[in-house]
Amino acid sequence: VYQIPEGAFSDKKSLVKCVLPDKLEAICKNAFVNTSLTGTIQLPEGLKYVAGFEDTKITNVQFPSTLEEIGNSAFRDCSSLMCEISFPASLKKIGELAFYSSAIKGNLALPEGLEYIGRSAFFYCTDLTGSLTIPNGIKTIYSESFRSCGFTGNLTLPMGLEEIGRQAFESTKFKGELNIPSTVTTIDV
Repeated sequence: VYQIPEGAFSDKKSLVKCVLPDKLEAICKNAFVNTSLTGTIQLPEGLKYVAGFEDTKITNVQFPSTLEEIGNSAFRDCSSLMCEISFPASLKKIGELAFYSSAIKGNLALPEGLEYIGRSAFFYCTDLTGSLTIPNGIKTIYSESFRSCGFTGNLTLPMGLEEIGRQAFESTKFKGELNIPSTVTTIDV
């Protein structure tokens, strides 16, 4: 497996640009954490797993069509990441705190094949707007997943949803009618 291992370039303040190689399959936890990476990160085709850009100065990220998982804290605290995110159809999992307190903005379109959104995945993404549709593959919306997001439209929950975690949508500005599916057995408080 071609990968950038955990912590490979962490805390390298002199690192401002990185061109990623073809054949790369994984970028592991903390690979680029707390570096001075800036600008657009073009993730290569073939990449299946990404994490490790926490607390960088990147302004945009382009995901490949092969991506299956965004790891825990992957883009956490990326306050310069002021772009609209476009996820590939291949994405199955968004880990805990993946975009926590990042500056992503605009509409958030989650791919239909998505199966997991971790705890606090989009917590405090205040520049997200519009409506949100949770894909049908999601059975649990974990605590604080979308807390303090700036959504201004409708929230659509999927049939088959079973659980809504504590404060999952606290301090969001959704409007309109909310239909909670009959399959929901737990709403944590």
